[in-house]
Amino acid sequence: MTVGDPVLDVICIGRSSVDLYGGQVGGRLEDMSSFSKYIGGSPTNISIGCARLGLKSALITRVGDEHMGRFIRETLADESVDTSHV
Repeated sequence: MTVGDPVLDVICIGRSSVDLYGGQVGGRLEDMSSFSKYIGGSPTNISIGCARLGLKSALITRVGDEHMGRFIRETLADESVDTSHV
């Protein structure tokens, strides 16, 4: 790294969530028997998209110390997003 090179290209701040999508397309929520989970929240999606484009991205957010929070942290790490401020 030379003088002036950024440590990070993008820092996103905001909400992280887990989106659940019903496995039965067009069905009522009451009739769903399975769901798929995906990471969500606009800043979270942007940080992942930037990392996929080769930028050094970080996310500043809060998540719980439970199964959903672990899923978010692990997914961000798998996508090469800096999680030092999650």
